[in-house]
Amino acid sequence: MTVNSSSNSTSVASLAKLPVPDLHDTVARFTEAARPLFSTDEFETCLAKLNDFVATQGPTLQARLHQRSAEHANWLEDWWNEYAYFLNRSSVCFNVNYFFGFRDTPQPMAQARLAAALIDSAVRFRSQLESDSLELDNIRGKPMCMHQYQYMFATCRHPGEQRDWTEVYPRRESTHIAVAHKGRYFVLRVPAASTNRHADIAQIERQLQIIIDTTAQLERAKSIGVLTAALRDDWYAARECLLQVSSDNAASLRALESSAFLVSLESVAPVTHKEFSLACHCSDGTDRYFDKNFQILVFANGRYGFNGEHSLTDATTDMRLCNVLVHDVETIAAKALVATAGDLAEGAPATFEELHFDYNDELLGHIQRAVEYFDATVAAHELSTLVFDSFGKEQIKKMKVSPDAFVQMAMQLAYYRQFRHVPATYESASTKAFARGRTETSRSVSAHSAAWCKAMVDHPETTGLHAKAELLRQSIVNQSQFTAQCAKGSGIDRHLLGLEFALQEGEERHALFDDQVFTGSRRWKLSTSQISDPILAAYGWGEVVDDGFGVAYRIENNALHFNVVSQRMGSARLCQYLADALMDMRFLLTNAHKQPHEIMAEVDAVANVLTSIKLLSSSSSQPTTPTETPASQPEGRFRAPFAEAPVAHAMVDGLDRLPSNEVICALEARLSRFVKESLSWALPSTS
Repeated sequence: MTVNSSSNSTSVASLAKLPVPDLHDTVARFTEAARPLFSTDEFETCLAKLNDFVATQGPTLQARLHQRSAEHANWLEDWWNEYAYFLNRSSVCFNVNYFFGFRDTPQPMAQARLAAALIDSAVRFRSQLESDSLELDNIRGKPMCMHQYQYMFATCRHPGEQRDWTEVYPRRESTHIAVAHKGRYFVLRVPAASTNRHADIAQIERQLQIIIDTTAQLERAKSIGVLTAALRDDWYAARECLLQVSSDNAASLRALESSAFLVSLESVAPVTHKEFSLACHCSDGTDRYFDKNFQILVFANGRYGFNGEHSLTDATTDMRLCNVLVHDVETIAAKALVATAGDLAEGAPATFEELHFDYNDELLGHIQRAVEYFDATVAAHELSTLVFDSFGKEQIKKMKVSPDAFVQMAMQLAYYRQFRHVPATYESASTKAFARGRTETSRSVSAHSAAWCKAMVDHPETTGLHAKAELLRQSIVNQSQFTAQCAKGSGIDRHLLGLEFALQEGEERHALFDDQVFTGSRRWKLSTSQISDPILAAYGWGEVVDDGFGVAYRIENNALHFNVVSQRMGSARLCQYLADALMDMRFLLTNAHKQPHEIMAEVDAVANVLTSIKLLSSSSSQPTTPTETPASQPEGRFRAPFAEAPVAHAMVDGLDRLPSNEVICALEARLSRFVKESLSWALPSTS
């Protein structure tokens, strides 16, 4: 299949190949990154194996990588797809796919109309892609590879007996859209887009509304979609059974899997951040087909999202499509137009038909096991969200540090406070500046970050504020430099993976590859990634190891957002530690030049403000000034004593807009945490 072939081939041909990093450089940088994660004895054992590897088998494997690079557009691509995705036997729903939840439309939209607008937008985007009319991706003017776009539409992952594979369907077979509603699947046939967009949407909307109004709920015990959330070995066996039950099943499954994409008309109506994230992540599994290239999710209350299958496309690629979807929908919603009889008469008719499946006892048994696995896995997981609105990118930049690296260090401190050890941490870095590039691992842990966490938590009294701040700043610099090297194709983890894959069948496997430090340093207890697009209200995925966390985050101008998923490892608690860490880091970087007695004076000023407010509120229902109010000050405005203290100024700013009891509660809670907990590390006995 050739999709947007000119754009894709031009993009790939014009870009440099992904380089093969220098062996000695990779080993040296791996040594620095792995050392803080293990004991001295464990690390020294691994170091001896590393040195032996470089002296013996390493150069041979390195030469093979160079030879492979000469023969392939990207020496890593096929190996990475195998290792990360096709050989992975975990559930794609819980451990591979990513999800987006989009911001609300400017005006409410009915479910059928919203879904119709999204379908129309996606179909038009596909036409642009296939007609080679999309502008090439670029970051700050630097072109990015668009090879992944050929897998965006009309693809589906299939479970195999030992490895999965992805099928790309020809255009002539993939013009239809799959629709899921109440556990059932439909094929929606949409005519080619016309110049009358409103009429096109009206035609699609009418068919979707019929589906919503007339579809009876299918019992979950007959859900085909929930099978795709099972472990891959179980889904393979179930799919083979499904195909063998009847020829109708094979035809229905082919129609479903060959669709351009899937739209889920959900019956649930998520409201809170947590509900919205969980609904986009997995819902109850019935109105999904997690193997599809992407699923557009439309909820009963007019919220909407996206679920992407990760094997051949990355979230950053799908974000371009998502931006078009959101922009188009918001434009349509703002006009608040209602379909008329004329629109329905003018537009070419859309049609739909339901896909039917036959069942036998064996297939029903597979579905029952899949439902049990799904429910048990959801119950075993904890998804928590944090909306941190005390500050964001703008204030972080004023501290003269990288916002992304600042957040990465907040995660390090939060994790260390919760578990008292340094976690192997993965941050996704893009290599799309190279032909067929995908991602590389930016390792967040360094000797400086480990020392900083210990200084903040284990023995805060032995390190002064200035020394802690310097450790933090150096940790941030290290993280930024590591990420920059990854973007230049000089990461270490994909190189190490390539060296391992370069082993030939029957060849002796060096002891390094099975060393506990070598393998353990790649057990990502923190799997993290940032996408900070303003269209997003939710974003996330699951953990990649059983005792780890999946942490998706967004950095906005004045807020930071986190989605934390784990197998009951304490996601909510980690969110609280994240909030504390962020506050502490801002305090640290903005007050590092101060002496402990100066900080204590400001804390005392806050305490005096709190005391004054309590006294005033006990005698009056509204705060009033203890002294005469200056003419320049509005009546009823509370003027703080100790006004020379900057903290006091900040604490009382805007108090006139709050009832006095809310002021007391807010200040009292913050003062307790700020002094008794957060500032305990900031006032060491020695400096």
